[in-house]
Amino acid sequence: MDRSVASLLDRIHEQYERWRTGPPLDGVELARFFNAVGRTAAVIGLSDIAAEAERLIHRLNGQTERQWTAEEALIEMVPLLRCFYEAGEAASATIPSSHRQGPKAAILLCGNDPLFFAYVRGALQTVPWRFTTIPSLEQAAASMFRLSPDCIIVSVKEGEWENPDLTVLLERAGQRPYLPVVIVRRDEGKEGRLKGYELGADDVITTPAADELFVRVRRLIEKKRKIDDLVLIDELTGVYNRKYLPRVYARLRSDLERYGAPSCLALLDLDHFKQVNDRFGHLAGDAVLQKLAAFLRQHTRGVDTVVRFGGEEFVVWLAKTSKSEARAVLERLQRQFAAEKIEADGALLSCTFSAGLVECDEPDRPLDYWLRLADKALYAAKRGGGNRIEEAAREKSGSSDEAPSQASTDRRRWAIAIVDDDELVRMMIADLVRKLVNEQGRKADIYEFGDGLSFLESPFYQSGRQSVVILDRVMPKMDGLEVLNRLRQERKPYKVMMLTSRQDERDIAHALNRGADEYVTKPFKWLELEARLRRLLKELDE
Repeated sequence: MDRSVASLLDRIHEQYERWRTGPPLDGVELARFFNAVGRTAAVIGLSDIAAEAERLIHRLNGQTERQWTAEEALIEMVPLLRCFYEAGEAASATIPSSHRQGPKAAILLCGNDPLFFAYVRGALQTVPWRFTTIPSLEQAAASMFRLSPDCIIVSVKEGEWENPDLTVLLERAGQRPYLPVVIVRRDEGKEGRLKGYELGADDVITTPAADELFVRVRRLIEKKRKIDDLVLIDELTGVYNRKYLPRVYARLRSDLERYGAPSCLALLDLDHFKQVNDRFGHLAGDAVLQKLAAFLRQHTRGVDTVVRFGGEEFVVWLAKTSKSEARAVLERLQRQFAAEKIEADGALLSCTFSAGLVECDEPDRPLDYWLRLADKALYAAKRGGGNRIEEAAREKSGSSDEAPSQASTDRRRWAIAIVDDDELVRMMIADLVRKLVNEQGRKADIYEFGDGLSFLESPFYQSGRQSVVILDRVMPKMDGLEVLNRLRQERKPYKVMMLTSRQDERDIAHALNRGADEYVTKPFKWLELEARLRRLLKELDE
């Protein structure tokens, strides 16, 4: 990138940061800023940038009274940013229409480069990729497994190569079977490129135009999917193999911790499968396995997961499903599969399966615990003659001597509710809570709600359990202050932290007067948020 272009871009970044930490700006101020950018661009010979700035000023006519947040202003200037990042390109960086209906992908953007990320999101908006932006490398590393991205794009600026958070991020990405990381940097020196590869990046690019970035990232995503297929897909049936189960459990356990939504694990086994192999041969047996796998995928939801556990056993994991609902699903699958005809070596076969069912409703239990319960239930179904569904009986706890210890442990569990309509904010705060919980050697129940009304109507709220409630100020359906009023009117034993993007001191004072124990403004300073949350958790024990 030309030095004059980079210098002007740095000025825009500095202004954006001032907007981000200050009050909303009006259309006059935004137009004045675009005018200053255009004048400077014209002086240094950047005519295309000057012309785009002039176009943006004309677009603002009639909007002088409108109040703009920093994010809204950033979105408005995306056409201007395209001129910066595509400077020197022979043509506009457009994506061929043939790629706009390609495979979906989740892309994690991380690093303190809001202008480049805004440009990428705007330029690639026709591509079926879902972007998540996390400026903090530390938070990105902590949230990586929850987000499960297909590729990570990290913006690294001069002087950031020695950042320990960058090292941790790349190390954690390397713990996955294959998770590609692309480092984008502004400097063009060989030293930085070699440093990126040494740290473990799959590609290191000098700030590219969107079309080049798209091609390079798409190539890595395709490579990842081929590797995933080799590592995680059962070759015979085309469903996941058992190596995928820990990922499934991590996701569903997160749903249980965040929303209190249980899932159900069913372990299925084909009845009399050995007789099929002995009578018709192993090719016929393979055809039966393939038929069952295809049948299960076709007749379960997209959020459910089918895994070949081994031999003729399959796991069907039903997300956000109660035990009674899961049993009804399995009974339907049993009836339908028994009616299927499977062609094998000129003969038409029909088969049945048995299943052991367990409801996974305790997030602290390991995966092996649920598999063991389902296996015991499956054994009971097979002993009962097959073509049956048996529900797992919970393993009894230890002797009565252990009960006081367990009760003591329960009293030491913290309860935290996060009420915010932004799913990413909820997820990142939940990760921070888990970090604090682990540091203290404690356990915690974490609940997440997308709006105030669902929080007030939840069993969690009705229980009146002593808790920390992290409450967003502005939400749909019910304002955060309304929720706070309700809490204090009903004298709920909650420590309340209010979150807001408003910087007005009167607004903060108003919330504190209504009974908020802490007040934190967005965008968060994570160390400040951590310190305040630590204090509230400590007060739960007092």
